[in-house]
Amino acid sequence: MTACTTPSATPSGTPAPAPTADIKRSKLDVVYSALVDQDVHRVSSKTALEAALAAIREDVRATNGKDDVPTPAFEDTTEAVFSEFKKFAAAAGQLAAKNPQLSAERISLAAIIAMIRTSPDCHTYYVDAGRRIDSRPVRERGDPSPPVPQGVSIKEADEAGLLGRMLQGGVAYIRFREFRITGTYDIRKEVRTVLEKAVAMGAKGWLFDLRGNVGGNGPEIIASYFLNGEPGMEIFLKNGSAGISRANSAFRLGDEYQLPIAIVQNDRGGSGPEVFTLFLKENRRATVVGMRSIGCLGATVPTQLSDGSAIFVVVQEFVGAVTRAKYNNVGIPPDIEASDAVAVEVASNHLRAEIAKGGS
Repeated sequence: MTACTTPSATPSGTPAPAPTADIKRSKLDVVYSALVDQDVHRVSSKTALEAALAAIREDVRATNGKDDVPTPAFEDTTEAVFSEFKKFAAAAGQLAAKNPQLSAERISLAAIIAMIRTSPDCHTYYVDAGRRIDSRPVRERGDPSPPVPQGVSIKEADEAGLLGRMLQGGVAYIRFREFRITGTYDIRKEVRTVLEKAVAMGAKGWLFDLRGNVGGNGPEIIASYFLNGEPGMEIFLKNGSAGISRANSAFRLGDEYQLPIAIVQNDRGGSGPEVFTLFLKENRRATVVGMRSIGCLGATVPTQLSDGSAIFVVVQEFVGAVTRAKYNNVGIPPDIEASDAVAVEVASNHLRAEIAKGGS
């Protein structure tokens, strides 16, 4: 990401202007440019800069400082503009000069947090010294680690938390905490192995418990095991649609795997498990049980900053390709509402009823 700031030349023989107080100007410039130029929600320059300045003023007031610097009139544009950032930097520099009790680090952090929180998306966040500051703090209600139901073991938990249990009536319970793909582990292959073992044990239905799943890579491929090339989601960028993402028919499994599916979800975790659910729900291939998901359906790009910190900005938003439903920042609603305490039981009973009817 190229910042909008450009160096200003001083004519020969002209005294250089007096230095302004340090506000980590270059860092703020890069954050501002990355957010306004890339965010899929089209955060305006005016909104980002006004929020940043307001946050600095809040810190000034909290320390009984001097706040007698006017707010510039910012242009309402969805592009990062050097002249607009320059107005902000001048005002912020004046506030910093009048308030030496505020460090440059405190001023820049307040401005960064305020800017990223003008984006409503949980995929936009700032990372610094091991801490993560989200644009959209989420109040989660669901159980972060619900108990595993009793049943015959298909697989014990591995490094991705993948495990399987055969429940009463041929319901194959499958749970994992992340869509992990590394040099030595591939969740797509591991899930397929669990499916193969479950079929050999007489599975008649699939129950995917995705509560607490933190996401990762490959959810659309696992969903493709149960689809046949159907459209799953439309991908939107800042300037419009980038096309439809479809299930990959090359990964569809045989007829013995095309069994009724239930997905248990809550508002813990998100992103990858929501993509998996979206593909199946959009095509009426699964019944979703539990509570509304967190609503984190998008993709980010990172921008590294010179001090080792980074800002992650959401550049893609996913919309249901069939229903046109928008789930990002809203969440995927369940077909059957159930608390964490009874969600697996409700889903299992639903599957057994579908199995009895010969459904798929």
